[in-house]
Amino acid sequence: MDAKKSGGVFKLRILLIAPQLGFEQSGAVVPGGLLNFGRCVARVLASSPSVHQLGIWCQVDPAGTEHFIHDMLRVHAHSALLTDIRCYGGSEWRLAADVALASAIKTYDHIIYLLVNQSVLSVIPWHLPYSVWEIGGELFRPVSRLKYMALSHANRLLSISQTTNDYARQHNPGLPPARIIHLCLEPPLYEPESKDDPILKQSYEPAQRKLAIFILGNMQKVHLYKGHQQLIAGWAEVISQCSNAELWIGGEGDGHPELKALAQTLPALVAKHIHFLGRLNDTEVQRRFQDCRAFAMPSTGEGFGLVFVEAARYGLPCIGGKHDAVKEIVLHNQTGLLVEQEPHEVAQACITLLTKDSLAKQFGDAARQRYFSYFQYAHFRERLLQALEMVL
Repeated sequence: MDAKKSGGVFKLRILLIAPQLGFEQSGAVVPGGLLNFGRCVARVLASSPSVHQLGIWCQVDPAGTEHFIHDMLRVHAHSALLTDIRCYGGSEWRLAADVALASAIKTYDHIIYLLVNQSVLSVIPWHLPYSVWEIGGELFRPVSRLKYMALSHANRLLSISQTTNDYARQHNPGLPPARIIHLCLEPPLYEPESKDDPILKQSYEPAQRKLAIFILGNMQKVHLYKGHQQLIAGWAEVISQCSNAELWIGGEGDGHPELKALAQTLPALVAKHIHFLGRLNDTEVQRRFQDCRAFAMPSTGEGFGLVFVEAARYGLPCIGGKHDAVKEIVLHNQTGLLVEQEPHEVAQACITLLTKDSLAKQFGDAARQRYFSYFQYAHFRERLLQALEMVL
């Protein structure tokens, strides 16, 4: 990156283009993995002494929420940081115009795009050097010519998983390899992250847990690749071996009626053990993680799978899919089980973790240790700054 050097440290001017960071005018924060990811990236950039000036321009967040973003950054930012925070309330044209002006007068040294969709702005004449994150299911198929140009001409490609980058290159031959930067759970918004996380002190004892498997995920029809159907379809087999086992299904979406109808096709003695919990708040999610025996989401289309990191924080063994990015979080026969998305195999994995206390405990303890040593914010910060060649 071209930048001025002061006292042996590069003084970079970085512009982060985000689709949305999830702040509402009321102060409420919209949940979602993409939004958590964007907020974490913003905080990492603010914390680097190599960044002298940081612009954060958000396409969707409404005007008037800039002060919430500033307050979030202040927890992590170094004292000399200059910030330029703009929220466009959904106006693509105003964002594009400002990017064009910043490029023309070289207000920044480098632009980082959080979404491939937004990186098409790189076709603007005199566009600044830029990086693009590979994130989202759009990369699991051929992208448009304009997006391909944006990806192939980027100074850096950053990917949330090796799987995402592999799929992107498989479906879009000729794309360069990306730097892999695994994600983390989001730290508190407005206060420093505690080094004394009470969740990590809570022991996982399988025999003391409820005989329940928990799945938490979006139930929109376009996201029904997460394994809900296979868990439901295999639950009769689970009940045949564990007569009191419960399946807890958290989340909502337009696919909910379809999943509920599938459960109702099962015998009543099986269906009564399947519980649709709806949307859960943070407290309710925490209680389910603390009460369940294992977490399962045998998906086929996850670009990362932050919910598995959250489960690991609680010391839970997990069941995931063999073929998507979950395999980069859940290590087969070490922190959980990876299965084909097929009812019998899913059911057998559930039965294993519901009936084998010592194995469930072994996997759960290993999952928590992996979270502690690899998936915290500090680890993500180090990975990202190294990828951007900044001074730590």
